[in-house]
Amino acid sequence: MDLNQLKTFVTVAETASLTRAASQLFLSQPAVSAHIKSLETEFNVRLFRRTPRGMELTASGLIMRDEARLALDAASKFVSRARSLHAAGTCALGTISVPMILNLPQVLSQLRQRQQNVSLTIRQNISGHIIDSLLAGELDAGFVIGEVNDERLGVIVVSPVTLCIVGPRAWKTEMETAGWDKLQEFPWIATPEKCSFSAIARDFFARNGARVQPAMVADQEKTLAELVTMQAGITLMREDVALVSQDNEELYIWPGEKTVSQLCFVWDRDKERSPVVAALIDTVRDIWQVPG
Repeated sequence: MDLNQLKTFVTVAETASLTRAASQLFLSQPAVSAHIKSLETEFNVRLFRRTPRGMELTASGLIMRDEARLALDAASKFVSRARSLHAAGTCALGTISVPMILNLPQVLSQLRQRQQNVSLTIRQNISGHIIDSLLAGELDAGFVIGEVNDERLGVIVVSPVTLCIVGPRAWKTEMETAGWDKLQEFPWIATPEKCSFSAIARDFFARNGARVQPAMVADQEKTLAELVTMQAGITLMREDVALVSQDNEELYIWPGEKTVSQLCFVWDRDKERSPVVAALIDTVRDIWQVPG
């Protein structure tokens, strides 16, 4: 018995015809008949009976057809997996500006263990542009902050992200006693609409009945921090980044309310059968211990 004989058997079972099976398999009818006869002889079982409607499976044939399908599917998966071990898989991964919270070294290390010859391109951008690039087919997967609700994208919520309002260290006295009414009078350093921080900040202020008029816009956390240090205004910042700057006496964290968003790993669902994308999904689940 070989896989070609199993494939012939399943095709005859599905078409109920030696002639149609021969046409689909690009074989002669005698060759198809020989494959069936060989299987019947090897296993001492009758697979088909001839009827006016064509080739009809026997009770034993029905059982063997299902087993043959499983065997062919397993063989196909085996071949695909074997080829993927030596094929150079490619993947374009979008990342947000500060890679520290992404555990990128660990992600890359585990990915290479799963896909030895992977070729990975990392493109840094803000969350909204990463989403746009995924939907346009320019990226395969990426990390973003904020909610993702597009059904074309697969999503794993990796971890919560706490954000706080920060201002220059020199403004500490004014900010530490400021309520929302006073806070909205400070110049505000905003982020572009495509940046998740923009929507997060807008919702944050709206929940507290406050509105701000941006004095300037910046799209990188490093630039935001530098502008705040230069006393250009206040802004919304990830708490982990802000705490480091506050310890260095560069910024001051407003002691009022904070808000929480989420770090997500997202991918193009049309590409999730790609060995590299599948390996990335498994890697993210493993590192952040997210159930499958």
